[in-house]
Amino acid sequence: MKQKHMTKEMRERIEKGIREGESLKEIAKAIDKDPTTISKEVLKHKNKTTKDPRSIVTSSFCTRCSNFQKCDVVHLCKTQGCSKKCKSCNSLNPTLICSFFIENKCKRLSRFPYVCNGCNKRLRCRLEKYEYVPITAQRGYEKELRESRQGFNLTGDEFKLIDDTFKKGFENGQSINHIIANNPDLGISVKTGYNYVNSGNFQVKHNDLPNYMNHILKKRKIISKDYEYLENKDMNRKGREYYDYIEYIDTNNIIFHGELDCVGITKDYVGTLLTIIIPKWSLLLLYKLDVKDMAHVNEKINFVYDAMGYEKFNKYLGVLLTDRGPEFNDYQGIEFDEDGVHRCKLFYCDSGQSTQKPFVERINREIRRYVFKGQSVESLTQEDCNLIASYINNMTLDGLGNRTPYEFAKRFLGEEILEKLNIKYIKPNDLIIKNIDMIKYELKKKSK
Repeated sequence: MKQKHMTKEMRERIEKGIREGESLKEIAKAIDKDPTTISKEVLKHKNKTTKDPRSIVTSSFCTRCSNFQKCDVVHLCKTQGCSKKCKSCNSLNPTLICSFFIENKCKRLSRFPYVCNGCNKRLRCRLEKYEYVPITAQRGYEKELRESRQGFNLTGDEFKLIDDTFKKGFENGQSINHIIANNPDLGISVKTGYNYVNSGNFQVKHNDLPNYMNHILKKRKIISKDYEYLENKDMNRKGREYYDYIEYIDTNNIIFHGELDCVGITKDYVGTLLTIIIPKWSLLLLYKLDVKDMAHVNEKINFVYDAMGYEKFNKYLGVLLTDRGPEFNDYQGIEFDEDGVHRCKLFYCDSGQSTQKPFVERINREIRRYVFKGQSVESLTQEDCNLIASYINNMTLDGLGNRTPYEFAKRFLGEEILEKLNIKYIKPNDLIIKNIDMIKYELKKKSK
């Protein structure tokens, strides 16, 4: 089995092979490494040597020039009275100022083995010499390994760009995935982005992450499976249970479906927010209900139906899944339009099983970043709901291939329908994820 890192013994074997004149393939086979690996290792760790005391060649700088034998250049130093040929003078280095200097290149240094180890012409050679020393190569490798595991592999400008981009995005409540996906010039992965934030060396810290506070939120109350709303005691859901839903979508090869839910209830207010989503695109439609009842739910579903038309409503919301809230009890009012046309099929989750409609529950968590848990929705307007839905639909999602729900909805529903549904396009870097009251305050402040 090939080892990932090269050892000191391997480096000593490489040096021995070079010294004894072995080929690149022979050395590679001896230590079970790829020939390219050996070649790169020698190139990376070769060192220029000082003059060998055993050398019998002249010490003139010009001995490295291919014109050395026939050179008659004089007076490069411009010293008055000097008549010596520059190639025999050691008072200065003529190679730095001579226009006739052409450095000799040894073929041994331009291809493997790249070093002078084992060269039988070494003592007579006038050229600069390089050698591969195993212990020096090992120490260089260990130093590089230590340094590679410390700090960030960033220049000052790269660090500043990432720091400023993260800070701006986090101030607007954007996730790391959204920031990186819409700022390709950062040149980092999402995992690297999290590592940078968790390191504590940037302006944004770990506790600035959007979901950092989730662990201290009040735990969801566990509802018994036998629990039922009082209004549902006489409700007959035969053929509309969750099992029936699974069987229906499997039998009819259903690809698209919708999920319904209500969010934002406080004891002192009778209204709520109705969420309708298409899980395939994570598309959210959000509506303010002044009263949480069947009539107001049906009114909003009719609004969506009129905007989308029968064909697209039936295709993308033709199967609906919701919980057992009494506001969804009028399944006939949801399934049939005002002319009696059957437009969709409604199913109900089991009691206390919110995990059976996970997509709408995830979207509800996003809504909670705009409307905090326990915050009354009484002061919210439908325009506020449209703004929240537009923000959420323009979030870049990893599950959609770093694209947004708006992009998919625009492709399949069309821009005209999205305008009727009051869903607008928002530029990625203009996305804001904050409490809706704060957003309204900041927008009002900017307009002044």
